[in-house]
Amino acid sequence: KGLQAPIGVVLVDHGSRKKESNDMLVEFSKLYQKVSKRDIVEVAHMEIATPTIPQAIGLCVSRGARSVVIAPYFLSNGRHIQSDIPAIVEDARTQYPELTIRLAAPMGIDEQIARVIEDRVKTEIHKEE
Repeated sequence: KGLQAPIGVVLVDHGSRKKESNDMLVEFSKLYQKVSKRDIVEVAHMEIATPTIPQAIGLCVSRGARSVVIAPYFLSNGRHIQSDIPAIVEDARTQYPELTIRLAAPMGIDEQIARVIEDRVKTEIHKEE
């Protein structure tokens, strides 16, 4: 089944006790929104910090989303991706039966990520000591 517009996107990271780490996801969400040109983008933390995934889904709904894609800001397909986040998403489907909620894959092994890492390596190689 296709997603009904408007579509909300929830960017999810692990969550941290350090405010600056959580603030980094907010900054990334602004960049993502600019690049993607999506109107409804919210952030959530898997644990430790707020907003939680259900809170972020609620924010998307309050902004008019009829569908939501949960986009993990995780590199690998670990425990949170395989079990924790899908369980949270399943609970949210019960809470919002009128909403279509999908879970995107983590970043994983991707050529674009390899390019970003190589850019960082080149920057370090060419730094003045």
